[in-house]
Amino acid sequence: MESAQTPISPDQSLRTRMRKFYETSEAYKGLLNQHNHVYLKSYVDLVDYYTPSDEYTLDLGCGNGISSKMLHDRGRNVVGVDISPLFLEETKKWENNTLKYFVGDALNLDFESGQFGVVCSNELIEHTPDVETTLLEMIRVTRKGGRIVVAGPNLCSPIMPLLDFTQMIFGGNGRPIWAETKQQALKNALKNTGLYFTKRLGRRPNFLYREPDLENQIIGGDADSTYIASPIDLEKFFQRQGLRIKKLCVGFGFKGKIMATFFPRTSLYISMVIEK
Repeated sequence: MESAQTPISPDQSLRTRMRKFYETSEAYKGLLNQHNHVYLKSYVDLVDYYTPSDEYTLDLGCGNGISSKMLHDRGRNVVGVDISPLFLEETKKWENNTLKYFVGDALNLDFESGQFGVVCSNELIEHTPDVETTLLEMIRVTRKGGRIVVAGPNLCSPIMPLLDFTQMIFGGNGRPIWAETKQQALKNALKNTGLYFTKRLGRRPNFLYREPDLENQIIGGDADSTYIASPIDLEKFFQRQGLRIKKLCVGFGFKGKIMATFFPRTSLYISMVIEK
């Protein structure tokens, strides 16, 4: 397997392999079942605060469907979509006239153009084998004047491996795959610093990919991620498509707000609000 951040070009079979993994992995479903109301609150708060609650809302890559239900419980008309029928098994009991769930592929959404006033996703973008197509689909199904919210880990942040390094110095553990040793943490911090400046100086987004672990060897920690996610890529892409960045980064809590205000492109978490 490739190292955690060795850029690759995704092969043609990756889309099929990832679909099969998400459709069959009981271990991964178990991980998603830990994504409860507490875990998802920041994401739901982000969407709820920065988008109108009376807009028809698409929650893309909704996993076990809890985030869609939470948005619905706040008064929204919501459609939750995920690629895996396995993940959505428990959602039928929640469905009603204003909360629906569908199995669907973010690379080819079965919705009309401009159908939604809000399109949001949490921890999806780093798992797609074709970021550009996914973002274009999100834009397509959003109405003019509608908003897109993208949330997920900033896998290009140099700050996270530095935090891993600091934690290991004091006897803690780093993250599996990304920072299993102090040497690996420092190496990734330097690499991410280089990526930051390269991306900032570039005129176009530069979507870098990695080979995911789809063998259930490691579950969690974004071992299954394919895109080395960066808010700089997303910022440049949306701007080139003629969309406006309403919020480059939104922080929750004191530390999060400091990061979002002064270091929005290196913040540990992507929390972007875009207007079409």
